[in-house]
Amino acid sequence: MKSLLHFTFYASLLLLMIPSRVAAQALSPLLQSSLDSVFKTWDTAKTPGAVVAVIKDGQIVYQRAYGMAHVAHQEKLTVNHAFWVASMSKQFTAMSIALLAEAGKLRLNDDIRKYLPQLPDLGDTVRIHHLIHHTSGLRDGFTLIGLRFKGEKHYTNAKVVAAMAQQKRLNFKPGTRYEYLDSGYVLLAEIVEKVSGLPFAAFTEATIFRPLGMTHTQFAGNFKNPAALIATGYGVQYKNNQVKYRPQRFKGNSVGSTGLITTIADLAKWDANFYQNQLGKKSLELIKQLIAPTPLNNGTLNKYGFGLEIGYYQNYFATTHSGADPGYKAEMVRFPDQRLTLICLANTENVYSLTPKLLHLGTNIIQKKITTEQPKKIPEDQSNYSALTGYYLNPVNNYELSVISEAKGELFAATSLNGYKFSLVKTAPLHYQNQGLKENEWQFLKTEDGEVNQIQLKSLRENDYFLKKVRPQSFTPDQLKKYIGCYYSPELDKTYRLGIKKGKLGLKLFGLFHIPFQPLEGNRFLMDFIGNNSIIFQSDATGRITGFSFNRRAITNLAFTRKN
Repeated sequence: MKSLLHFTFYASLLLLMIPSRVAAQALSPLLQSSLDSVFKTWDTAKTPGAVVAVIKDGQIVYQRAYGMAHVAHQEKLTVNHAFWVASMSKQFTAMSIALLAEAGKLRLNDDIRKYLPQLPDLGDTVRIHHLIHHTSGLRDGFTLIGLRFKGEKHYTNAKVVAAMAQQKRLNFKPGTRYEYLDSGYVLLAEIVEKVSGLPFAAFTEATIFRPLGMTHTQFAGNFKNPAALIATGYGVQYKNNQVKYRPQRFKGNSVGSTGLITTIADLAKWDANFYQNQLGKKSLELIKQLIAPTPLNNGTLNKYGFGLEIGYYQNYFATTHSGADPGYKAEMVRFPDQRLTLICLANTENVYSLTPKLLHLGTNIIQKKITTEQPKKIPEDQSNYSALTGYYLNPVNNYELSVISEAKGELFAATSLNGYKFSLVKTAPLHYQNQGLKENEWQFLKTEDGEVNQIQLKSLRENDYFLKKVRPQSFTPDQLKKYIGCYYSPELDKTYRLGIKKGKLGLKLFGLFHIPFQPLEGNRFLMDFIGNNSIIFQSDATGRITGFSFNRRAITNLAFTRKN
């Protein structure tokens, strides 16, 4: 893996140095039809939709809009509409840092507290490059705000930094593992402001957007003064097997990790700069940084570059980055060796599996043929399902979860207790992948005694990790009483109240809601609340419960102490 990623990376750099003089050819009608079929669900006057562009050798060879910019007003989407692109913003934030480093105004190895002294000293130095590559070990500021039960309107850069300044420990030692951290890019935007002396939006306008002629792109951060031709975002509700769309948008005010509004045409200009850099000193070295694989402390290569996911798909080197915020989705997939880029900007949340779809479309364009890439299913003995079903939890972060279940002769996986169950297809003994375009692969592992006890989960865009099987537990209401009480977190300055309802321990919210827990062995409980959460209780020598640690994405071992 390491040698292949290094080889494809350096081969791509050589190709970047060769100017393209070949006139790009338009997509064949067959390839156009294949691309249109992916978005046919939204090609109506009754739904929001998406705009798509294919760029080959520096030219847009196909672009089209599907659906409506505003359904109630019957305003059709066009390729000129602007969109909120959420986390796709991160590559511009990373470029901002790279430009300042190139100019000698900061070093990637600098301690972030040099620029953000309000952040606590947690024993290990967090450096700028750790933030760029999501290896800092810091807790996520957005999540810390959410765990105080405050909504999106509190998602501002200032409040995110303030929440991170209250953390008492790291999730892990910096550089030891990858963990996607939205608020890390908020910190990078704050560093850009401190070093440059300019507001982040002004810096990106002066150093990136204006030089590239990206006249319809800005780090707005909110929708208070939206672009004149911005598409209205739509959330999705499912009721009685029908899809209901409702206008929805991000209610915060944040830049760095999100906050960018842009268009297809402007992103094409950004893509062209990938091959002939016009920014900073106009050096190819600047572009090299964006896609360079970086090692973790143990030498394992991290698949996240400068705001870009890097790797290969069907043996083609590719860079990707998606974005998803309320009402919007976005993705930009680039095959640098073939000088091919596919972009999709959507004003609806239900454009699912966008990254593998664009990657697959890209390989079809490269190969000039249509392939289905359906998994090769092999015969399955359903009597083996019972050995595979159960709960599998990542022991490293006690957050990542696979709930494997069986129904009507099929095997399913979900990432939370009540999450969407996607069908698994057997591709080899003890090997499964998701139905349709491959995103994840599950390899079940056995002990020497032949008992299934682990899953090795292989992801399209992230490093592999292991999930350990944990047994569910059953408790009577009397047995659960020892967990009842109020628990206080100094990091959150918040008290959580646990109680029992209908025989289940759970979290009580506002005196109105009860979120039930699923008990597991080892004093552990799972909770489905905006994704998976796990709670691990601690007790004293007498067996009395003294507190618990809370875990979810980018939050590990958040301590709560029992108050009564």
